[in-house]
Amino acid sequence: MNSKVTKNIFYEELQEAGKFKQLEQRLLGESNLPGPRANLGAASTFADAFTSDWVSDDAWNLLMEWSGKPESAAPTDDPREFLPFCALQAMGSYYRYAEPSRQQIILERCQAAMNDSRWRMREAAAMALQRIGEQDFSALRSLFDGMKDAAGPLEQRAFVAALAHPPMLKDSANVLYALELSEEILDEIAAGQTRYGTEDFRILSKGLEYALSVFVERAPEHGFRMLAKFAVTDDKRMQKIVKSNLGKARLAKKFSQDVERIQLMMNA
Repeated sequence: MNSKVTKNIFYEELQEAGKFKQLEQRLLGESNLPGPRANLGAASTFADAFTSDWVSDDAWNLLMEWSGKPESAAPTDDPREFLPFCALQAMGSYYRYAEPSRQQIILERCQAAMNDSRWRMREAAAMALQRIGEQDFSALRSLFDGMKDAAGPLEQRAFVAALAHPPMLKDSANVLYALELSEEILDEIAAGQTRYGTEDFRILSKGLEYALSVFVERAPEHGFRMLAKFAVTDDKRMQKIVKSNLGKARLAKKFSQDVERIQLMMNA
C-alpha cells in the first residue's frame, strides 16, 4: 500500500462507509465555495488518497455517486459542486489500479465532464486526465486518438489543457504528440471546420492561447515551426492564438530570436 495514503487526512473516513457522510460534510465545509477559487489543496489531497489499490467497493461507489452529480444537484459555485470536482480527480488517481471495467468508466466520466456546462467540472476533467497521463500516458493518448476525429471544441480544449502538464512532458515523445495533436486542431480551425463566434470556440481558443507555449518550450524546433505555419494566416483569430503564445515569458525570454522572427512574419 502507498505509504503516503496512510498519512492522508481523508484516508480513515474512506475506510468505512459509515463515515462517508462525515467525509462529505468535511469536503463541503472546506470547499471555499461559493467563491472565486475552490480549495484545490483539499481536492488534491482527497484525490491522492485513491492513488493505491486499497479502494473498496463502497469507496468506488461513492466516487460513482459524486462524479455523476448533474448541475441540478451540484450547481456552479455551490459547495455541492465540490463533490464531483473532487471525485473526478480521485478517479484519475485510481485509474492505474482499477480493473479494466472501472478504467473504462473512468474514461467515460472524464469525457462527459469535458463537455459539462460547469467550468469547474471541465477543469476537473483536465486534472483527472493529467493524473491518468502521469501514470500511463499511453492510456491518455489512446483516449484522445479515439476521440479526436469527432471531437468538439470543448473536448479539444480538454486535450490541450490536459497535455499542458509539465510532469508529463519530461518525455520528448509526449511533447511531440502534444504538438502534433495541437497542429491537427489548428488545421481544423484554419480550414473553417470549427464554428467561430460560439462560447465553445472561445473556451478552446483561450486554452490554445497558453498551452501551445508549454509544448513549444520543450520542443522549440518543432514548436516554432508549427507557430510559423499559422503565423502567416490572414485569420485574426488564428493570429491571436499565435501572438498570445509568443508573448508568454517561457518563450519570450528563452527564445527571443525565434519569437521576433515569427512576429516579423506576422507583420509582413
